[in-house]
Amino acid sequence: MYVKEIFSVWRLLKGTWPGVLAVTSYSALVFYLYHYHNWHFLEFPISIISILGTALSLLLGFRTNSAYDRWWEGRQIWGAIVNDSRTLVRQCMAFIDDKDPEKKAAVQHIVHLQIAWCYSLANTLRRESVLVNANLHLSEQELAYVSKHDNVPNAILYLLEMEVASLYTKGSITQLFFQNIDGTLQRLCEAMGKCERIKNTVFPTQYSFFVHLTIFIFTIILPMGLIGSIGRIAIPITFVISALFFYVESISYVMQNPFEGNANDIPMTSLSRTIEINLLQLIEAPNIPDKILPKDGYVM
Repeated sequence: MYVKEIFSVWRLLKGTWPGVLAVTSYSALVFYLYHYHNWHFLEFPISIISILGTALSLLLGFRTNSAYDRWWEGRQIWGAIVNDSRTLVRQCMAFIDDKDPEKKAAVQHIVHLQIAWCYSLANTLRRESVLVNANLHLSEQELAYVSKHDNVPNAILYLLEMEVASLYTKGSITQLFFQNIDGTLQRLCEAMGKCERIKNTVFPTQYSFFVHLTIFIFTIILPMGLIGSIGRIAIPITFVISALFFYVESISYVMQNPFEGNANDIPMTSLSRTIEINLLQLIEAPNIPDKILPKDGYVM
């Protein structure tokens, strides 16, 4: 577990190394010019650097918290999708007499439509091929129908609604039970809309640029404030501090987009497979797929 976590950190740090090494090389140049060429004008008041560092820490903290809020909201939404998917099937099995072969087939159809909806939503959010895994739970007519839509999960949700409405029209479920199931479908639709809102809402680029610019300015003047007091030790100190700031910024950048398929994103495919297994076990399906472990040992 710890090896995987270290590897995950290393992968995230890889994108920051060019900036960190550039800043470290720059600090070495500042030290060389200051001590061997007597460029003492390079020395900068440490008090100003301390103030700037404090301000930068506050900016980074706010950005990281904002990014984490987006990530955590996405995880909560998918937790609700897991719960509502199970609730939908339990309601259908409890409210519909599945001893009748026709009604039992209708419940099984709802299960497969719900599984297809979960997979299609995950694929849509990652901008991947929408019907991967979902096509295994749809008939040829349903595949032809949903393929015509720009929003495939919405089309599958419509098929679910029509299936439940058909059962109500036939008298297979009472009005009260129909309203309960419809309420669950409505919550699934709301969850889909919330995911789309997070996906399509761009994190303010001006703020990200300002934070990045502040880090750049801080790391430029940092060695100037240290060389006069600690000499060559300013080089490794600059390396450590700049790596810390660049790494925290990288974390916030990754977390602000939780549906991109990165190692630390929401494990939607794994959650969809969990839903698939749970629902198929409820209807006692003969073939239950294996679990999918989240990428790189992701643990929630």
